[in-house]
Amino acid sequence: MHKILERSNGFSDIKFKNNNIIKLFQNGCCRVLFPNNYNTNQEIVLINTAGGITCNDKIKTNITATNSDISVSTQAAEKIYAGIGDPANVEINITLKNSTLYWLPKELILFNNSKLDRKININLTNNSNLIFCETSIFGRKAMSEKIKKISLVDNWKIYVNSSLKHFETVNINGLINANYKNNYTFSNQSTLSTILIFGEIINQIEDELRKTLKNINKHYVEMTKFDDKIIIRCLADDNYHLKKTLKFIMNKIIHDKLPTTWDL
Repeated sequence: MHKILERSNGFSDIKFKNNNIIKLFQNGCCRVLFPNNYNTNQEIVLINTAGGITCNDKIKTNITATNSDISVSTQAAEKIYAGIGDPANVEINITLKNSTLYWLPKELILFNNSKLDRKININLTNNSNLIFCETSIFGRKAMSEKIKKISLVDNWKIYVNSSLKHFETVNINGLINANYKNNYTFSNQSTLSTILIFGEIINQIEDELRKTLKNINKHYVEMTKFDDKIIIRCLADDNYHLKKTLKFIMNKIIHDKLPTTWDL
């Protein structure tokens, strides 16, 4: 007899205007917290009460900000577990209107035989700024986890005034040993971080950012600037030390805007 397995579904829809919450909808396993802070920006913590994501789960988050400064983090690392069925589906849609967003979720941890299809769509309009940091862990070395096979499709699209300015995708399906050992992909490193920066904020932080990156020599960290954006890639053998490096970078460029939950 065919058994229907328990699956998680969640949806959250958040809207800000002038730094005030004008809409909050949360359904299923998605919950949103607003911690007290002493900053002028609003802080959001996204929570998945299911405790992780597995096959056939569906998670969707919509965030709209108008004339607002917001920091978004997560309560804990999001774990993508092995499962039976189709890949889990995660969709994130963000619209910024004359606003600044610090997108700083905790790391995404992928387990062996996990399946994930994720889409992140961000549209910036009217002089908005974005500092975006995403970290993926392919097997935690401290836990002796090894990734042999996964299914991962991860698409990011960033628009400025509805014009596509950045698109990247990761598409891994099956054995990853060749990619893991390849010097042009993972180079035997298990943790990958990407920082993307858009908007006029680049002019305010670029010099300090370049000085900061010169002081990092424990990991692979490279920065490039083109087409009115900054891209920083970080590769490391261990997430704990990479997280310390990311905190060092973020403290230098966004100072007190770093979410409390993102701290070590």
